[in-house]
Amino acid sequence: MSAAVRTRRRAAVARDQHESAFESILAGLVKRVPGALAAGFVDRQGETVDYSGRLDPFAMRLAAAHWRIVLDDVNRQPTFASVRWLALRAGRTSYLIHELPEGYALIVVLARAAGFSGWRRAVAACARALGDEAGWTLKEAPWFPMQVVADERRRPCSLRPEGPTGRPRPIVILGAIAGGLARRERGWRVRFDTGVEATLVREPGGVWYSDEPLESRHPVRIRPREKTR
Repeated sequence: MSAAVRTRRRAAVARDQHESAFESILAGLVKRVPGALAAGFVDRQGETVDYSGRLDPFAMRLAAAHWRIVLDDVNRQPTFASVRWLALRAGRTSYLIHELPEGYALIVVLARAAGFSGWRRAVAACARALGDEAGWTLKEAPWFPMQVVADERRRPCSLRPEGPTGRPRPIVILGAIAGGLARRERGWRVRFDTGVEATLVREPGGVWYSDEPLESRHPVRIRPREKTR
């Protein structure tokens, strides 16, 4: 059996539950984390709320329940009470476990050869999106995935259009980020066409993140006396 056939078969694993609004969020995470096979969103009791990826649903549920218990056991140790995420490498697969509010957790299953790189912003973006859907307020700094068109020097020049009839949205580079980035990452201070200024980072795999959303999170409100007829 060829590798391509095996890949198609893995991708065609049937779901055992209807997709919720969380599935597309988890699917985006799987696409952005290098080597990720699947991701699960699990509650305090170890029940899987939803999942996405190429793993068998039962295997994903089992892994999610197991690592939720492991995270609880770790937190019971006084030395590790403040631990909020774990990264573990096993014989055939690796795992990322990230704590979420109200006892929920995010479990990412990675291929054996996958390294633990390119996941922090992806997980932060996923946690923010899950929080928006669930109505949580997260303390950690959010990241927002961006679809960016780069020039021949691999600098950002526009955002990819949304939909077949959309137009590219220009990006103005204000300056390059000199420090604070990981190896092979590059960053720029930019201004979107909405007027929002943000730090835009390109990770080694070609995935882009912004530390601000495209639209301002703090819209300017017109006071009653400033309203016009």
